[in-house]
Order: sequence, then structure tokens, then C-alpha cells
Amino acid sequence: MSGGPMLDVQDVRVYYGSQQHPVRAVDGVSFALNRGEALGVVGESGCGKSTLGRALLRLEPVRSGRVLLDGVDMVGLRGAKLKAFRSRAQMIFQDPYGSLNPRHSVGGMLREAVAAHNKVERPDREQRVAELLRSVGLDPAYTRRYPHEFSGGQRQRLGLARALAVEPELIIADEPVSALDVSVQVQILNLLKDLQQQLNLALLFIAHDLAVVRYVCHRILVMYLGKVVESAPAEALFAHPRHPYTEALLSAVPDVAKGLAARTTGQNRIVLRGDMPSPAVTIPGCPFHPRCHRVREKCRTEIPALREIESGHCTACHFAEEM
Repeated sequence: MSGGPMLDVQDVRVYYGSQQHPVRAVDGVSFALNRGEALGVVGESGCGKSTLGRALLRLEPVRSGRVLLDGVDMVGLRGAKLKAFRSRAQMIFQDPYGSLNPRHSVGGMLREAVAAHNKVERPDREQRVAELLRSVGLDPAYTRRYPHEFSGGQRQRLGLARALAVEPELIIADEPVSALDVSVQVQILNLLKDLQQQLNLALLFIAHDLAVVRYVCHRILVMYLGKVVESAPAEALFAHPRHPYTEALLSAVPDVAKGLAARTTGQNRIVLRGDMPSPAVTIPGCPFHPRCHRVREKCRTEIPALREIESGHCTACHFAEEM
């Protein structure tokens, strides 16, 4: 086991289509994640954040790059070694119903997950299933029920219980509360946050809601067109965004401290021009420049490198220091 970060992602790329005209869904993403740390990945729909999360678990093909878990590259793993990796890293999906097998009872689903990786001896599996249900706030008496008998929030709790069944060290949560009512979202976020701290889990939290990410995560990565355009500790990012895209995203977050008039008139709101381009299109210069409210001539011709401008705060903007 290495002494570095638990998860070390190095220049990961996920391309689709032909080599002549690739769709660059994830285009050279790098980051590190420590045990017990929660890292948020945010951006508009189509930015590549969900594809990145799936690629880290080999649910999407990785074109190039490395994904090191305690120093072992999982990109080339096959068979038993890949199965062992997946017992250490699990995913919670956006749709709490579509990710559960409707033909399996709750007890059957969890027993299967426990048995698949031989984490618990057969005589102790029923007890382990009951422990898992209690850990996510559900009654162990629910083992005979099926997914359709539960609410959306309860289904997401079941998805979390199934992920925890193999005793993972890394959880990748892909928009885990976006399909839930607001009141239920808070319950699931509190549960996820508590379990992450109690079990010392590394958490990669993918979402489009910056307010949610701020509540859960220690650090945040902002993605645009398959690339990381800014990364920073959560509080630093909210206090001093150094990329125009992050600035625009933050301006759209509702602020209850503002007066009603300011909120209804869109005061200080930055409205981006147009929609995010297709990842199949090659844009000269900075990929964000066609929509940027701070664009200059240099942005149209030169690609900005992702660079550190303050301790732990990186951005891919030529004029970050002026923001």
C-alpha cells in the first residue's frame, strides 16, 4: 500500500466514435482523493462528470490514463483482480429505482451482494443484512419487500446499503439526490455524510447542484467539456472563484440572504451565452471562450493550462489573477 493518496487519477481520457472524429467525453482529467475525504465534481449536463465516475469503475472504457487505487492501476485489471477492485469501490446511481433489480427482494439483493465478495460467512449473512438496513435508517423487517414497495428516498437508502454490503473504501455517488424531493434530499445527504465520516470512506460526489456539493464536500472540481477548469477547497471556491465558468455557476445558486427583489430581478446573475458545445467539436483556444463573459483575444487562440494560483487552488484561465 502506498503512502500517497488512496485514489490517484492521472490524465484519464474517455473517447467515443472514430479516431478521426472522436467525441471527447473526458479529456485528460487528473486529481487525487484521500481516505476520509469528500471530493465534489460539478458542471452542466454534458460536461463529462458522470462519464468520469463510471470510467473510474470500468463501467465505461478508458482510452488512456491511469487510475491508481493505493498505487495499483485498475485500468488494465481483468477477472478476479477486477472483482477484488470493485469490492473496494462502489457506485450509487442517480435513479434509485432503475439501479435495483425489481425481481429481487431487499433481503435477496443484500444477501447476494454480501455473498458475491465473500465478506461474511454464510451463518452470519442474515445478521449482516439486518445491520446494513439499520445503518441506512431502514427496518430489518423490510427484507421480504421489493423495490416497488418503497418511496424514492427509501430506494436510495437501499442503493446505499447495497454499496456498503461489500465494505468499500471508495464510494462514487452520481447525482444521488437529484431525483428526490427537497425534504428527502436533506435526509439522504445527512445519511451519506454521516456514513462517510463514520466509516472513513473516500467519497467522489457528482452533482450539478453547487449548494449540495458545498454541504457534503471538502474540495470541488469544476468540469467543462470533459476538462477540469477549476479545483479548490470548497470554501475557497465559493468565496473566490477564479474561472469565469465557475463564477457563472455560482451566480445561479439561490441565496436566501438576498432580498426578494434582488432574486426576482436576477441581480448579479451571470447568464451564459448559448448551450454547451458538443464534445465532438474542436474549439480553438480556451474551450469556454464562445460563452465567456470575460473573453479576450488571447482566449480565442491560446489554450490555458490548468495551473495553481494559490495553495490548493488551480484554474485554467489566462486571466485568473484579475478576477
